Amino acid sequence: MKNKYEWESYTCQPPLAVKGNQNLYRVEFVRGDIITMEGIPATLPFGGSSGFWGDSGKSWTSQHGTPIGADVIYYAGYEDTFYHLKTDFPLEEMKKAVDTTYQYKDDTFEKFSGLIFGFAPQGMVVVWKEYGVIRIELGRYQAEVIKEDKKLEEQLFRSWSMNREEVKERDFMQNTSCAKWDMYRKRYTFRIVMQNENRKLRLFRYCFTNYNGEKDIIFMPPRPATTYDNRALPQILELDWETGFYERFRGNIFLNEKVIFEKFKNFKPEGKQEFQVKISKDNKKLELFLNNEPIEVDSVRIYKGSVIYKDSY
Repeated sequence: MKNKYEWESYTCQPPLAVKGNQNLYRVEFVRGDIITMEGIPATLPFGGSSGFWGDSGKSWTSQHGTPIGADVIYYAGYEDTFYHLKTDFPLEEMKKAVDTTYQYKDDTFEKFSGLIFGFAPQGMVVVWKEYGVIRIELGRYQAEVIKEDKKLEEQLFRSWSMNREEVKERDFMQNTSCAKWDMYRKRYTFRIVMQNENRKLRLFRYCFTNYNGEKDIIFMPPRPATTYDNRALPQILELDWETGFYERFRGNIFLNEKVIFEKFKNFKPEGKQEFQVKISKDNKKLELFLNNEPIEVDSVRIYKGSVIYKDSY
């Protein structure tokens, strides 16, 4: 049973550098237990969180079993608060998750490979399921403030070079809020449609890196339009296409956070919206439209593609 399910645990937080702290939202763990259905011990990585929202950037010792809950105690220095996350995960969803695979490229499939725990202000914790490069939100959970924390303080700080007051003086922030990361989790119904000026164009893949930390890949049907899906808004939209044997391309569209959330703020979750992606005939220009209106983005980059697909030229 131990070798039936093997995966890794990760932790992350929003990135923020302030004064002498290059990772202000980092949290430190006193306890990091992951509960498994089989009773096999599993844990979060030792130390503190890292990376950015949805991605820790670090690997950890492989864990085993079917993860069905968490029992985590951590310290958020920017709030000078100890939190306790004690929660169950949906049992049937997790039993299904460890047996599910997702398509990555043509005939390549990814199995369940990890759980990512993200820690935001006010005890907000988001957990994602990982399948290789694919990330899917499992849920949002609420950690509770631990008021009687003297023993936890002694346990955590006894090996630190700074004491609690020094950490508070450096890191403490008034009125921290999780509102931004809850905003990221809002889901809308939309699809992507390709509009191009080159009849030879073959579109193979859309890759969504979303503001809520999810990452998803869609391989294209014969007609270059996705179905309407309910999903969080994209932060980066990546696509692969070809117009000939030596004409393979990858394009990245980096959306503007302020612009995209302003555009969607009055849309209902069930209302159908449409992004249009336009590629020029010479493959040198890539544009994004929302409901046929041009939308401002941070940047667009086009590279020579290197991936060869089953239906490539």
